[in-house]
Amino acid sequence: MGTKALLIGISLFEVGILYWLLCGTVLEKEYFRKKDWVILYASTVGIGINAGGNRSLIFFSQYEFIVCVAVTCICVLLISGQYKFLRIIIVILYYALVALVDFFAAFVSMIVLRHEFKNVVYLYANSMVECILFFCVRLIVACCVYQIVKRKYDKAYIREFQSLLLMVMIIMCLMLRYYQIAIVSMMLEGREQEAGTVGLSLMGVMLIILFTAIVYLKNKTLEKEKELLIMRDTMVAQKYTELETAIEKNRQLSHDLKNHILVLKHFKMEGDYEGIDKYIEEIEQNFFDIKRIVWTGNQIADMLLEQKRILAEQEGIAFTIQAVPVAEWMFDDSETCSLLGNLLDNAIEACMRMDYNANKWVSVKIENQKQLLFIKIENSINEAPVMEKGRPVSVKGDKKRHGYGLKNVERILNKYDGTIAYLSRDKAFQIKLLI
Repeated sequence: MGTKALLIGISLFEVGILYWLLCGTVLEKEYFRKKDWVILYASTVGIGINAGGNRSLIFFSQYEFIVCVAVTCICVLLISGQYKFLRIIIVILYYALVALVDFFAAFVSMIVLRHEFKNVVYLYANSMVECILFFCVRLIVACCVYQIVKRKYDKAYIREFQSLLLMVMIIMCLMLRYYQIAIVSMMLEGREQEAGTVGLSLMGVMLIILFTAIVYLKNKTLEKEKELLIMRDTMVAQKYTELETAIEKNRQLSHDLKNHILVLKHFKMEGDYEGIDKYIEEIEQNFFDIKRIVWTGNQIADMLLEQKRILAEQEGIAFTIQAVPVAEWMFDDSETCSLLGNLLDNAIEACMRMDYNANKWVSVKIENQKQLLFIKIENSINEAPVMEKGRPVSVKGDKKRHGYGLKNVERILNKYDGTIAYLSRDKAFQIKLLI
């Protein structure tokens, strides 16, 4: 009875480690409601007791493994938040990895115990040796999970490698089935002496997978960092160039102001008031009006909002801004250019792709309540955009060079623990940011 309780405790520990991993990677525990915490704790207790009771009867059960995976997947899907498919991948990958490490520990035990293993662990699956074996494995797994959680990977960053995790998960499941058949046949045929060879092959395959995954992740990370730095520098330079262009045109206007006054006086003397109106309209079309208008209180944000408003209206797009002064603008200048610049450019470009006679509009709303910054950008569209991995797919020709705008926005939001949501409705597309 004592070892059975110990096995249940170890299984509770195992499920707890899994939820610790999920909360540190893809689950948004800061937004958990009471229902989510109930699901988390209830599933931990239920799955832990069931798995622990099963291990007191048999060393490894394929059906119990499937039941644990299925129940856990259902529970994590019921918890609020995004990244549903990624949650399932992590759950299956975790259980498969723990089971494979259990097998490796079993092969090592076979080398030490020889024929005794069958009686002490495999058949008599309620022994202290089995408890020690299971506990040591889960302690090692807990240390690995601690290293992952400590790094605080961005959820968007983890989602970038969803395909890689899926591939590793499939390989792990196939390996699990293979080594389960191997250990059963070894026990039935009394071939414990082969444990060293089989265990060595398992360790070799695991190391190869781990090394390949690390190299792949390292290369991908370096490649993405390089691309992001290039994109960031390019976008920042572009935004500042646009602002400099506006300032230069304003200087030209100031320089030619005397000549414009003389022309207007001439029209007045001739009584040509229609000519005065046309001349004023011509001046307005040729120059940017960059007068200092306070929307948020941040100079770069306000200049971008005003500049994009003018550019949109020149394209026949109605552009409305509802904003309040923000007490503490958290983004630096380059982040402000990337965040607002990308979102506003996307909204304006979406309107420009609409039919010539269509009703084109962009609406920007910025609110600041207590310590929360809320930004909503909405624009008219012809049809709802195609969504992939939770974000709109770029419709531009060169897919490799486009589509990084929203990724940059998401990375900035992750830096400040913000969230982004996309919504299509009634010929309109909406992006909501909460920071």
